[in-house]
Amino acid sequence: MQHINLLPWRETLKNERQIRFGIIAGISVAFAGLVVLAVHMYMASEIGYQKSRNSYLEKQIKTAEDKITEIKTLEQQTQRLVKKMSAIQELEKSRPKIVHLFDEIVRRIPDGVYFTSMKQKGEKITLNGVAQSDARVTSLMKNLKRSEWLTNPTIYSITTASSKGGGRRGTYQSRVSQFKLGTKQTEPKDDAAK
Repeated sequence: MQHINLLPWRETLKNERQIRFGIIAGISVAFAGLVVLAVHMYMASEIGYQKSRNSYLEKQIKTAEDKITEIKTLEQQTQRLVKKMSAIQELEKSRPKIVHLFDEIVRRIPDGVYFTSMKQKGEKITLNGVAQSDARVTSLMKNLKRSEWLTNPTIYSITTASSKGGGRRGTYQSRVSQFKLGTKQTEPKDDAAK
């Protein structure tokens, strides 16, 4: 005898295929979700690690910038101290020059000449004074030319003026030469003069 199957086998097969497709699709979606979640977690950890590295580098850069600023400040202080020390050394070095300058002027000034003012700017010296005559000023210039401590004496001006004076015998009027001259202070070439 032959068997005839009257059950709807095609629909059953179709339903089984749909169920299998749904299960496979669900598993695929779940697997894709897990992959996306894993990638997201990995990227989040990489971003966190990079942020921590960036933070560390920023702190190190800030520390380095602070040290650079401190070094620049110390260099400026060092330069100021070096300038002060060189100024002090120059003053110490020039201290004997002042003594020699006054000694040399006292030795070179002839009788009948006196100074009313003396100014020094660097090595340049300006002398204002009064002499009994122009010849005394000339004598002063010759004496200054022979000096080892003073060089290049130059007359800027000589004017003749009247001077009134008084004494036991009464008042008198005399002529005097007012002068202004300049010279430069130097050190002698040989050390024996020091």
